[in-house]
Amino acid sequence: MNLLTDPLLRVQTAASEVRQMSLPELFSALGRDEVESLPGLQRHQADALHVFLCYLAGAILARSGDTEPVQETSYWERGLVDLSEGQENWAWRLVVEDVSKPAFFQAPLPAADRLSLKAVTPDRLDLLPTAKNHDVKKARGFYPHPDEWVYTLVSLQTMSGYFGSGQHGISRMNSGYGNRPIVEIVHHRRPGGRWRDAVLRLSIHRKNILDGPWGYNPKGLVLAWLRAWDGNTALSLKELDPFYLEICRRVRLRMNEDMAIKAYGAKSDRPRIAAKQLNGNVGDGWLPIDHRKAEISALTLGSSGITADILRRLVFGDGLSLTPLQRPLEGAEGRVWLAVSVLVRGGGTTEGFREQWIPISATVRHRLFGHKERREPLSNISKAAVELAGTMRNRVLKPAVFCYVQGGAEEIKLDKKSSQAWWDQIQQKYERLWNDDFFPWLWSLPEGFDSDEARKAWAARLRGHALVVLNEAILTMPKHIGHRYRAETQARRFFWGALYKHFPMLKENSHDAIFGK
Repeated sequence: MNLLTDPLLRVQTAASEVRQMSLPELFSALGRDEVESLPGLQRHQADALHVFLCYLAGAILARSGDTEPVQETSYWERGLVDLSEGQENWAWRLVVEDVSKPAFFQAPLPAADRLSLKAVTPDRLDLLPTAKNHDVKKARGFYPHPDEWVYTLVSLQTMSGYFGSGQHGISRMNSGYGNRPIVEIVHHRRPGGRWRDAVLRLSIHRKNILDGPWGYNPKGLVLAWLRAWDGNTALSLKELDPFYLEICRRVRLRMNEDMAIKAYGAKSDRPRIAAKQLNGNVGDGWLPIDHRKAEISALTLGSSGITADILRRLVFGDGLSLTPLQRPLEGAEGRVWLAVSVLVRGGGTTEGFREQWIPISATVRHRLFGHKERREPLSNISKAAVELAGTMRNRVLKPAVFCYVQGGAEEIKLDKKSSQAWWDQIQQKYERLWNDDFFPWLWSLPEGFDSDEARKAWAARLRGHALVVLNEAILTMPKHIGHRYRAETQARRFFWGALYKHFPMLKENSHDAIFGK
């Protein structure tokens, strides 16, 4: 089972047929835009594979002195052999029984190492255990196709964080407890078009990284799994190509007498890449760098996931360093999308896979990525809009909900745990409503818009969302029948009083809002 020569990958083509391809054949098909989908690929693995394919193609093109990703199969075959440093007989095989030799995303291990069984199916090996049986489910299939092992190895080795003693995370992440957001401006949503555009921009990014402070070697190691790993040694950045494909776990696949593949592993004492002090700031083309903290670090998304504020910061580069992958390809026209995905982690588990695609029309695109004078008004109002949403949540809606939960008390207790538990559930609906509304409203603003009028219009939208949530809370939250009228009356009084205090611009429209006109 050799990805270099064997058709291990199932590919749904544009002609609605499923073909089996080798890795070089897949590259060629992507260049011709013949790929519709990859049937063995799970949703949370898609961006990990996309980045892998882009970095691998980018490294091959750079070694050949080319930038054009549309090439024949033979070109990619030669490129993969060249990156294998004489170990092409093993480097692309899924299973190599001799652990002193590399295998695909599997480093050579000392013969004395004792390996323990880790997984009998790909999804048992993939990434981290899940906190809930929601986005990423484990042990789905007991008869996996070989390409499922391929995608799992890519996902595990290039996206994992720290998971207990001996299981370290990747270098392209702010500490082992962080995550690796994949952020890209996408011109085409089809796999081939997206891949081609990303590879073209990677050539620009490569020049920037080689001129940067990291000390990468333009002829350095690309396939980190070629080097033997005893669990103690680490690879320095100066040994690596800027497009290095890393590994973070000492794992090996083995095949039993029934031809079933199982995964075995051993612990490591140190991360494979010696870059801990850089906090994920290693020049990754898809990972923005956050300047808001005391130490510059790779962007990490919290348990809230991909919020409108995070997306706003990514669009406008607010406190973030962005790369050519996060800007449109020069000379390209038409609409684009801001694509963001992340597997949110917490407490040694995955909190869920999150993904957002924000459409950006051609008209808006020229405002966002053109001259500063056109972009700045949108940037300023977007920041103000997020602040207004927070004020509506914390100063208007929250006191009203707490008042209702506490039976219409004149003096509400914001530190009461039982009330906070209800609020934690209720505020999620408000967050969804305004987050979903944010970019359609922002893109609707014409050039030369009046900032005060825009703030007022947005505040009115927020008021509507907050009222929807308050009304639902009153209808659904349990309350003693004798206290219901008082609780509802007091809650609405709290709401409108706080609204007029913090949003005085809405007073003139209060009659229409109250009576739904």
